[in-house]
Amino acid sequence: MLILTWTQIERIFTEKEQGPDIFSGGSAVTIGSFDGPHMGHEVLFNAVCEASRSNGYAPGVITFTHSVGEFKRPESYEGDLSTLAQRLDVFREKGMAFTVVIDFSAEFSKMKGQDFFYILRKSCGLKFLAEGKDFRCGYRGTFGMKEILDYSVCNGITAQFPEPVLYGSSRISSSLIRSCIIRGDFSSAAKMLGHNYTLDCSETVWKCEDSQFTAERHSFLQALPADGTYDVVAILPESRIHLSLSAEPHFLRLEVPYENTLSCIKAVEFI
Repeated sequence: MLILTWTQIERIFTEKEQGPDIFSGGSAVTIGSFDGPHMGHEVLFNAVCEASRSNGYAPGVITFTHSVGEFKRPESYEGDLSTLAQRLDVFREKGMAFTVVIDFSAEFSKMKGQDFFYILRKSCGLKFLAEGKDFRCGYRGTFGMKEILDYSVCNGITAQFPEPVLYGSSRISSSLIRSCIIRGDFSSAAKMLGHNYTLDCSETVWKCEDSQFTAERHSFLQALPADGTYDVVAILPESRIHLSLSAEPHFLRLEVPYENTLSCIKAVEFI
């Protein structure tokens, strides 16, 4: 899977850099943070892949380094559901040919929606778009479904807005899943995610003290549960070990059966 930055896309747009060959036949994309990713995103990925198979487009995702929520409300934001590395792994598994990663900033947030789509048309050969009905982009979120449909009709783009996926009577969303995780409802979170919630520990420093491994809460970018004890699986380079995890006010603590069992913790999966 080809990974491009927004800076590279702008260079292709201004003809300072030649675009990759995969865009020569046009592209089909979906745009968003895709925090999770969850079952609501699945229908968007499927729509992109189906359009690509039918029309010879390059399937891709336009996403962000972190959830946009972190940028908009940094004081109250409770963490992402997934790291960028985890999301890129999902995009690869879904068969995406490319991903554009945007480092969301104050400058980027001022771009008009029609300008954003014009850059994607000229740099990526945008031909197909799949989005949720509540999707909005552009300065102050003024470019929503109606504006996108109008723009698409005028510029030869096929835009689809699938019906939302429900969990019970509620629309599946990253916010809903995050609230489940924070209160320790990992069963509901897993059903909406389509997999168990997993902390990426590749950048986490765990300290070993006798039969316990501890990590500071603030070292995680992802959402963490309230204080309590949870059943987890520690994912190691070549094995998986069922353990108990204690979430405390300032630390996460893993109880291991014997000293030095966990030489390198790649991830912690809540079960």
